Amino acid sequence: MSQGDSNPAAIPHAAEDIQGDDRWMSQHNRFVLDCKDKEPDVLFVGDSMVQLMQQYEIWRELFSPLHALNFGIGGDTTRHVLWRLKNGELENIKPKVIVVWVGTNNHENTAEEVAGGIEAIVKLINTRQPQAKIIVLIIYWQDEQDYHEIKVQIDC
Repeated sequence: MSQGDSNPAAIPHAAEDIQGDDRWMSQHNRFVLDCKDKEPDVLFVGDSMVQLMQQYEIWRELFSPLHALNFGIGGDTTRHVLWRLKNGELENIKPKVIVVWVGTNNHENTAEEVAGGIEAIVKLINTRQPQAKIIVLIIYWQDEQDYHEIKVQIDC
């Protein structure tokens, strides 16, 4: 399903600095530093859906006690998350669980390409963090014709 190198959603790529303030790279660098300073039991990785979780009481009640780290960046696609994970965000930590929630911003990709991008992320996590259980949250969206569900089948 990942379609190898021909799938644009599965090719790691750093996000463009559209605002000119280096915000995305600063967030990534902070996450890499967190990997050196903290010992999370749970790691959340993804886009704004992950990033925004920290603003709610449920994060403080349920996830903070689990020594959870939140590596969500608004606007990220599967390509951006893949780049971040390949460039330090999985180093020096050994979480028990990694939650992946990404794909919402992959507007230029087909459902199959997004699923392949998620599959590439999961395979990378399995390689670099074999002890971790991986939870992939499913994405649903609607266009003019129908609801779509991204289904990821991973053979690892």
